[in-house]
Amino acid sequence: MNAKIKWAILVVCMAAWNAHGAFEKPTREQLKAAAEDLSRVVGLLEDASIDQAAETAKDVIIEIAKLDLKPEERDNRASSLVAYLFMAMPKDQWLALAISFAKFVAASPTASMTPALLSSLQRAIIEVAGLDVGNAFGNAYNLAMQTVAGAPGGGK
Repeated sequence: MNAKIKWAILVVCMAAWNAHGAFEKPTREQLKAAAEDLSRVVGLLEDASIDQAAETAKDVIIEIAKLDLKPEERDNRASSLVAYLFMAMPKDQWLALAISFAKFVAASPTASMTPALLSSLQRAIIEVAGLDVGNAFGNAYNLAMQTVAGAPGGGK
């Protein structure tokens, strides 16, 4: 086999491998189904990068907010989502995940709709990943809120 054919086979194999593990952004229906049944979140996060997982979790929170739930139940469901999010990602990536998640939450008025919801998210991160990761989430959220739209609270 000559070198060009070997190279072509290698390129085709690599493309097939990457296509097999490619993340597909969830549809609105999938996000709504995950908000109703959080066990579906893990499937949505398959092959996701840190940013893709964080954005997907933020999108599920938006769908949770649309459900007809009492505020306490909504906050509890969002907290449970955080556990699924972090458990679906490698532990060595949790710090980066918390920071990315904070940025996506800060950029969404719905995902950061109440201080109680934010507190629930941070508390869940602390319970799953530890105080340092929870603090990183809080710090990244605060920084994002100061820089989104160029003013404190500009993300709202």
